[in-house]
Amino acid sequence: MHHTINILAICSWILGSSLSADTIESIISGATIITMEPGSPAPIESGWMTISDTGHILEVGSGELPTLNSQVTRIDASGKIIIPGFISAHSHLWSAPFRGIASESNLYDWIAACHFPFYPYYQEGDFYDYTLYGGLDFLSHGITACYNWVSNNGYKYEHWMEHFDAQLDMEQRFILGWAMDSDETDAVNRERLEAFMEKADSLKESHPNMLGISLSAVGLLRGDTDIPFREGSLMRDYNLDAQVHYLEAPNVKHQQHNEFEILKASGMLCEQLHFAHFIHTTDKILEESIDAGVRMVWNPLSNGRLASGLADIPKYRRAGLRIGMGLDGQASGDISDPFENMRMGLYAIRMKYESAQVLTPYRTLAMHTIESAEMLNVADRIGSLEPGKFADFLIMDPRNPDCGPIFDAYATVVMVMNSRNLSSVFVGGKEVYSNDTFTNHDFNAIRDRAYKRVERMLGQLKADGKPVPTPTYLNHYYEP
Repeated sequence: MHHTINILAICSWILGSSLSADTIESIISGATIITMEPGSPAPIESGWMTISDTGHILEVGSGELPTLNSQVTRIDASGKIIIPGFISAHSHLWSAPFRGIASESNLYDWIAACHFPFYPYYQEGDFYDYTLYGGLDFLSHGITACYNWVSNNGYKYEHWMEHFDAQLDMEQRFILGWAMDSDETDAVNRERLEAFMEKADSLKESHPNMLGISLSAVGLLRGDTDIPFREGSLMRDYNLDAQVHYLEAPNVKHQQHNEFEILKASGMLCEQLHFAHFIHTTDKILEESIDAGVRMVWNPLSNGRLASGLADIPKYRRAGLRIGMGLDGQASGDISDPFENMRMGLYAIRMKYESAQVLTPYRTLAMHTIESAEMLNVADRIGSLEPGKFADFLIMDPRNPDCGPIFDAYATVVMVMNSRNLSSVFVGGKEVYSNDTFTNHDFNAIRDRAYKRVERMLGQLKADGKPVPTPTYLNHYYEP
């Protein structure tokens, strides 16, 4: 079986050359390839994939290898499984150093313990190191692309830009959510946004890992009913998608049900809007959101950790809602493992419906790859292993640790494997992580910098006589 490219469709990145051995930089062969190409669910046995010098997939096939010149790099992946890199469609990379805080708290109490105490103590370089640390943590677990949602209240705007700089300095592809500062005037926010968009546009060619920019919408998360009107205006005037935390916490669901009319009145309720979480909806809100073209991101690990509830994914899918999956922040999900995220969601849904057919391994993997790409409007570049797309993929070793004989490749990946089976991570056809080692980064040094910055902030809290996040142990044996 061969999937051949349409040269006319991708001539811009081939730069006028024809499909020949000269354009092929590497070939990977011998693996079972799960492409996640829509309409082609069957895994490719004894598959091979050729990759161009621009980091794009040229062909995916099986059986006899194409004739190649001696300069082509050959990678033998016999006995391995290749899948597209995971996409986290909702993330907070900078939160990675704050895992394990407020383990007995629901969302708003967790925010109060995990975030608020630290806001006055951020210094230059903190967010750069925290974001780099979090992004590399994602990469080491096979997450090759993410939507990074960051807010911009409680610290300086210059510090906020460090999120962007850190993402430019690593291989992970990203969409960055630009955040309005609600304490500033519209004029200041627009001046900042225009400068940021101009900078991002100037870096587009040199940094193909940047997939786009969006708007981190903060209004409804804070319960401020004026901010959505300001955010809706920015969405329209600058043609930006926006992602908003909505219907996440059960204790404010009735308030947010009423605020749905504000989303409509502000103009935010449109196909440019993503709901992060969207757990406690009503039939009316679900129907009107789908009619408006809204999409959502499901975050099972975070929703379980914070006791936020279980989104009714089968109901949403039947109704026609487009759904992706996210790891959320490491501080709210604690681990960056998409395998755990998929299993948490898959098994919880099966428990809810008492049916093993209601959600399948294939569909769960699709939501964490191609369907996340579709909901983020980047499926032309990532999300599946198809000719013309970026060669972002994972090599999984089902025998290290051993996963047993493979009867169903999708079931093995989703139900049996974990990040320990991750042999190599490739972004743009280049190996960026393998055998617990990054190709281009000293992770230990980055980790140590992040730890020292957290220690400094904790010391500042103590010096000012403010409470430091610590476990209470009061409820460890409590049963309601």
